[in-house]
Amino acid sequence: MIYSLVNHFFHIEDGYVKYEDSKKTTTALIFQWISGHYGYANIMMGMFIALWTKLFFKKHDYNFFEILILLCFTMGMGMLIFTVFAIVTGITHYNLLEFGGYVGVIYSAWAIGQFFNKSKASSYFKALASYMLGMITFFLLAMAIGAVTDLVIKH
Repeated sequence: MIYSLVNHFFHIEDGYVKYEDSKKTTTALIFQWISGHYGYANIMMGMFIALWTKLFFKKHDYNFFEILILLCFTMGMGMLIFTVFAIVTGITHYNLLEFGGYVGVIYSAWAIGQFFNKSKASSYFKALASYMLGMITFFLLAMAIGAVTDLVIKH
């Protein structure tokens, strides 16, 4: 909610997720929605990250929902990190949003690695991999849904 208010106040809607398409395709509309509702999109993205995290950390006895709760907290903190960079960008007009995105992802990977086994460096690499693969899976699925919807509508 705080991020949404800062995002609306400083008009930086396309800072973290931006998709440009000259045509009004379903994929473009989906990405427009993601950009405008990044908090909700983060929750959906968290489900995919949780699946990859469960796969990479299968030796641990945490179920999908416990991992999802971890990710809700972690990604919520990431949104607060994004908010700080959005405020700085809004005040100074220096575009630091991309850097803020990197800091948020690194924080999330660090927090996930800390949760599972903070003494092993491999935990942090697996956490980063699960976060990145979860994001990629989310965006690929969004693009696939858009493409299939457009194909079905055309025929």
